Amino acid sequence: MYKIANWNLERPSSKAEKTKLAIEKIKEVNADIIVLTETSKAVDLSETYPFQISTLSFDRTPNEHWVTIWSKWEILKQIETFDSFRTVSGIIKSPFGNISVFGTIIPYHQAGVSGVRYGNLNYKIWEYHEKDLYAQSENWKKLLETEKFPLFVIGDFNQTRFNNQGYGTIKVRQILSELLMKLDLKCMTEIDFSEKYLTKDPKKGKIRNNIDHICISNSLIKQMKTYEVGAWNHFTEQGKFMSDHNGVYIEFEI
Repeated sequence: MYKIANWNLERPSSKAEKTKLAIEKIKEVNADIIVLTETSKAVDLSETYPFQISTLSFDRTPNEHWVTIWSKWEILKQIETFDSFRTVSGIIKSPFGNISVFGTIIPYHQAGVSGVRYGNLNYKIWEYHEKDLYAQSENWKKLLETEKFPLFVIGDFNQTRFNNQGYGTIKVRQILSELLMKLDLKCMTEIDFSEKYLTKDPKKGKIRNNIDHICISNSLIKQMKTYEVGAWNHFTEQGKFMSDHNGVYIEFEI
């Protein structure tokens, strides 16, 4: 069985208890590849994952990376992306053949409207998100055409995908669905994780809607004998918070 995982770590700092707890959780999950978003140099997984590639760091946050791909399998090369600060991509030599992995953060609803992360670009709410879906999909298309390997698109998509509820709009969800269909990709994590995998946040008293996703080429899905898509809470069994995002994974056999 192989496992690919994804988690947003909410900008971990070296001295925070939640960073230590998150690292312990990552070791427990024990994925072959884990894509971390909103991560930092405080999370060093090199003892377990000898291969890694990251986005460039912004000057204002030199110790942080928006995306890092950690892999137990050899990363043969890094592929240039349209935005090297928010996306990172590489070719990984897996036991079932080479794969392309694209790690990303898709802009949140206020991106380009206000705030320092994207600046004030006079965008309307969800406009940057929508435009970025098209821009990123061109990158995914290029990867598929040039490298010709099965593609994993993994990261913080900033939209829920299950039952058209939670964070996002019908329009942006439909755009992503259409783009994935055109590229013969399937979002494996647009399912209901409640109760079986995710439980109520001890502070908010409700189960978190998942916005972090793993999308995979259908050509590879068809090769899977079995697979399980799962998730884990953003807090420990003792109610201590590790992040503000839950993690997700797919475990499969080929």
